[in-house]
Amino acid sequence: MPEREKFSAQMEEQLKHIREKLDAAKGKAENKGQNALEHYEEGLGKLESKYELTRYKLTLLRKSSGDAWKDLRHGFESAYHDLKDALHKAKDKF
Repeated sequence: MPEREKFSAQMEEQLKHIREKLDAAKGKAENKGQNALEHYEEGLGKLESKYELTRYKLTLLRKSSGDAWKDLRHGFESAYHDLKDALHKAKDKF
């Protein structure tokens, strides 16, 4: 499997796990009641935005070719690490 395809598949799997964590965090907030949901909604919204940006960058990466792929990979990796850091920091809150 070429490096591009292997990288894309690995990152897709990682994003799938992050999506599951986001869904679980939202479910926990919903189960705690409306007040808890409102309290966590802002933080969850920021995480959702970072997730969507990272997914978008992965889509761009998959459609790219040649030198553009290398540049877009760097942008994707930056967004991915930002998302993971934000999720790690928010973990204790949810």
